[in-house]
Amino acid sequence: MNQQELIENAWSLTEAIEAAVNNGDWARAAEIDAKRAPLVMALQADQPADALAVIRKIQASIDAVTARARTAQTTLAAAYRRSMDGAKAASRYQQAARF
Repeated sequence: MNQQELIENAWSLTEAIEAAVNNGDWARAAEIDAKRAPLVMALQADQPADALAVIRKIQASIDAVTARARTAQTTLAAAYRRSMDGAKAASRYQQAARF
């Protein structure tokens, strides 16, 4: 696969990752990213201007998706803590009700 094909495939996978993230399908986004990673790693430094523009778009997408992932993780962690606190409170109530 030549460099132009690598870039085109990496961009196509980047768009698929963005679509998965927009649908909240983080598992699918991770699967696609695993396919894209070797393509991105295989890119050579010396690229024509049009290829560099696409590579920059891929980099920007990676940064944006990473930020969204961090936000989603923080939100999920907070929801998990609230749920665990609620479960503990329900357990304490149940124990107190037995006496």
